[in-house]
Amino acid sequence: MYLFRTIAIFIPVSFFLFLKQTAAEMIFPKELLNISNGSIADISNFSADGTQLPGTYEVDIYLNGSFINRKTVEFNSLPANSMSETGVKDKTGLFPCLTSGDLGIIGVRTELFPDMNGQQNSNCILLAKQISGAFYKFNFAGMRLDISIPQLYVRNTSRGYIDPVFWDDGINAALLNYNFSGSNRFTRSENDKNYFLSLNSGLNVGAWRLRDFHTWTYYESRYGRRQQWQRINSYVERPLVSIKSTLLIGEGTTSGDIFDSLRFRGGQLTIDDNMYPDSMRGFAPVVRGMADDNADVTISQNGYVIYKATVPPGPFEINDLNPMAASGDLSITVSEANGKVNVFTVPYTSMPILLRKGRMKYGLTLARFRGMSSRYGDPLFMQGTLVWGGPGGTTFYGGAQYSPDYLAVQSGAGIDMGRPGALSVDITHANSTLANGKDYRGQSVRFLYSRIFNDTGTRLRLTGYRYSTKGFHTLEETALRKMRGRLYDHDELDRYGRPVTDTHSDYYDLTNSKRARFEASISQPVWRYGSVWLSGVRQTYWKSNQSRDSVQIGYSGTVGSVNYSINYGYTRQKNAAVPSWTDRTIGLSLSLPLGRLLSPDSGNNNTYASFYGSRDGKGRNSQMAGLSGTLLEENNLNWSVSQNLSGQRNGSGNASLAYRGTYGNTGIGYSYGNDFQQFSYSMSGGAILHRNGLTIGQPSGETAVLISSGGVQGVSIQNEPGVRTDWRGYTIKPYTTSYRENRVSVDSKSLDDHTDIVDAGTARIIPTKGAVVRVDFNVRRGYRILFTLTRNGKPLPFGSVVTGGSTSGLVGDDGQVYLSGMPESGEVQVSWSKDVNQSCVVSYHLTEKLLASPVARVDGICR
Repeated sequence: MYLFRTIAIFIPVSFFLFLKQTAAEMIFPKELLNISNGSIADISNFSADGTQLPGTYEVDIYLNGSFINRKTVEFNSLPANSMSETGVKDKTGLFPCLTSGDLGIIGVRTELFPDMNGQQNSNCILLAKQISGAFYKFNFAGMRLDISIPQLYVRNTSRGYIDPVFWDDGINAALLNYNFSGSNRFTRSENDKNYFLSLNSGLNVGAWRLRDFHTWTYYESRYGRRQQWQRINSYVERPLVSIKSTLLIGEGTTSGDIFDSLRFRGGQLTIDDNMYPDSMRGFAPVVRGMADDNADVTISQNGYVIYKATVPPGPFEINDLNPMAASGDLSITVSEANGKVNVFTVPYTSMPILLRKGRMKYGLTLARFRGMSSRYGDPLFMQGTLVWGGPGGTTFYGGAQYSPDYLAVQSGAGIDMGRPGALSVDITHANSTLANGKDYRGQSVRFLYSRIFNDTGTRLRLTGYRYSTKGFHTLEETALRKMRGRLYDHDELDRYGRPVTDTHSDYYDLTNSKRARFEASISQPVWRYGSVWLSGVRQTYWKSNQSRDSVQIGYSGTVGSVNYSINYGYTRQKNAAVPSWTDRTIGLSLSLPLGRLLSPDSGNNNTYASFYGSRDGKGRNSQMAGLSGTLLEENNLNWSVSQNLSGQRNGSGNASLAYRGTYGNTGIGYSYGNDFQQFSYSMSGGAILHRNGLTIGQPSGETAVLISSGGVQGVSIQNEPGVRTDWRGYTIKPYTTSYRENRVSVDSKSLDDHTDIVDAGTARIIPTKGAVVRVDFNVRRGYRILFTLTRNGKPLPFGSVVTGGSTSGLVGDDGQVYLSGMPESGEVQVSWSKDVNQSCVVSYHLTEKLLASPVARVDGICR
């Protein structure tokens, strides 16, 4: 009988689905349903094709096909004969209630419509009545609301632009990131201990960020023991959204764009480039052209399409490109509607200092200098820098530094010359008083050049030359207390607790200032297998033949699945204070995925083999062979083993494990050699204190997400190995990108038979720098129950609404309804009419046998 009843229902339903192809609207008459008990509830909300219940839904809002944000929107029943005014173009029977303020936030130019603008915070806007050609379209299954507005009435913004109104400063919270590592080294005569701890703590209140970074080191050996707490920096910071800048008060570092970077203690105001969309950062040429008809404009670089747009007839200008590479001609194709195709090329080369036309970057600092040791004083100084993007691919920049013993002024310009490359030139004039009390005056000239040769693929990157006169010094040099000496403190110990010996690089002599510095970096693709690269640096000084030369050359590539690299390094130091020295090293490295080679069809790339061999200028050889990989379902257990050989008899080896888990990361290691053994261990993690308690997890990084699953433990976060909710249903998603859209999703594969996601399980957030953004997912823990419900000995009416806790469903044939996330015992509410008297309640309790079943079958009597 059940089969025949199913067929009786299926035939009329199929018939009317077929009619949908030819009729303007399909109506589902309930009289055609062949229900066994003949009882049907009020199903008027579902009788029309696609009709849905009114209510409040969390939806993704798209404007003209571009995602704007995720928002909770109230949907009302569509008034009769109002589709032409509301602009609704779907069959849900729902009308989104958006105010003029809502539309203005997503980018509609509401100021052009006085009637609409007068309804800022009230009234649901009748979109089509206000804006000709505009409409709503609601995809109920995908919880997506599309809003289509003629482009004329949408604010013109750069590609990737996100209105700051959607930026999230996060919640008030205290946070801590820690990293601990230690080792015990055993030899025949020693037992060395070495511990290191870093603590990066903070407090978020609104948009304000308080940060503190401390480290602790401990050494113990036969030479003695020593421990030291050291403050790296402490500061208060907040974004200033209206001027796209960041204010910092405390300890920090200046930017190295114009002058050398300096550590300071004081205040700083700088442009935050991350607040701009990618299409407005850095430099890109303005593409101009002409179209005789409506046309599609396609822009490619190095064979990849990077931009597409449709333009009307007449001249066009594209100023929001986001090139893939810093060099490489842009190929522009203009395909007109009349069939005409025009192709032209715009040469392009960039470098870090260049900005787009009209863009500006600045930095203001008033502070005291912070030296890296007691060899430095702490003079008060001021610094100001400015970079401005000019017309024709030019950029102008400059700045000034002042302290009681120093004054420097710099000015410069850069230009994208197209195919010949990009060039910048600047000059700095400085007056300084050094530790000997004497005054010095000098200049420094700097050239930077970058170019790509399209025919050969040769890249000449940031080739630089700086020439300084004899009296030129930097602000950092004026802070030194002596004219010559070592930069480090003599009482420092190395990682084994032994006194630090002299090194070649720590000696300075201000009477012998730097003269010239040359830097070059060149890379060249070789066939289709790899590329060769060369980089070099040469530094010379006044008053002596002292110099430092460094050259690196290498070749790297891939053959099949094997990655390889060959490199050669040469360094020579000539110094009057210490003996001259020369170092040469040649090395070879190989890496190959063993899993792919041994099982090509398995897709297993979790195990790798590696080899590295080197030989130095003194003929000493070193080889290392190792295996590494990942284990567990989420690949959150890393392992590695390796064996090393140096010289004839000096062999060593090591093995390590590193685990990323819900409450942080841990690692252990063991290494040995001919005369030693060493055990190492590490722990790292993060903690966030918020209004609902303390959550411990993996290191959060600068910007983090606090995730709540509604009290459900063990919920995994997609693409975050080892990140699962704790016993209270909270976890930390680390390393989130500031001022960019970040997608946070529950990994549905991690849910067991008794756990369901009620909402979409996905959230999009746009955090400000340093924010802790909270994301709440409606994850329901409970049992899946198939109820068979009766009342007065008969099945409940078909289409009755059954509600239990936070879940609901509709009664089908024979009074059956499926509900998930249900408690072990409780009640469900049933209604089959808009009349409140047409309802009843069912009580239930799951036995141990039913609890063990994936879907419990329960018979219930509605009273």
